[in-house]
Amino acid sequence: MLMRMAEALYWSPSQTRALRWGAYLHDIGKIAIPDVVLLKPGALDAGEWAVMRSHVSEGLHFVAALGFLPATALEVVRDHHERWNGQGYPAGKVGCEISLAGRLFALCDVYDALTSKRPYKAAWTAEAALCEIAGQAGRHFDPVLTGVFVELLACETGRLD
Repeated sequence: MLMRMAEALYWSPSQTRALRWGAYLHDIGKIAIPDVVLLKPGALDAGEWAVMRSHVSEGLHFVAALGFLPATALEVVRDHHERWNGQGYPAGKVGCEISLAGRLFALCDVYDALTSKRPYKAAWTAEAALCEIAGQAGRHFDPVLTGVFVELLACETGRLD
């Protein structure tokens, strides 16, 4: 879905490759998170959330040290948990302060998280995930990108409500 979004937004092949690298590495910082936190089947407490949130800075440190990845890839790692309304992390960025790559990837990452089975939840249907994402436009997600995402996914799943 991420590559289809990049295509719909007329990203160049080099931008798309960088976006793909960011997608592959977005959660690499989780290697620094203890399994007891990472694999916990229930809700995380405040301390555990602080540890979990550190995966962004750990990941950014790791990928920046590689020294060869394009800025777009680093932006995905850095910004994929930021929210349009400023309630995300690690920096609490608002709106267009969040990189375009981070905003774009966040949509696809959340869709994947919702539609995938996790130790702590069942997988959602594509339709339920699409409704949830559409409802978060302007709060969690960039409203313009959300419109593109919903339209593309609705066409794919045959749901144009």
